[in-house]
Amino acid sequence: MATPAERSAAARLAANVSWARTPIRAERTAQAHAASPTSYTYWLNKIQQEGEIAPQDQAAAAKNAHRVYMTQLSRRAAASRRSRKAARLAEREGNRER
Repeated sequence: MATPAERSAAARLAANVSWARTPIRAERTAQAHAASPTSYTYWLNKIQQEGEIAPQDQAAAAKNAHRVYMTQLSRRAAASRRSRKAARLAEREGNRER
């Protein structure tokens, strides 16, 4: 039986072989990208499925929905960075007092 490290190495090797044999990388990942909320296509499909917005306005609504999502993502990332920084500073202060 292989150890966890050996299984990990074998999986890494197989993944690299697979990607080395992929002629068009973007084509291989296109379906996953389109299904991701970071994709405009995702929001367009979602808006179309809801069916509440007129067809001529769906592209603009999808663009706005995509912008909203990306802005929310950016704000969460910034808040996380601030939190990590505050924790590091608090830890440093605690170490100085000792």
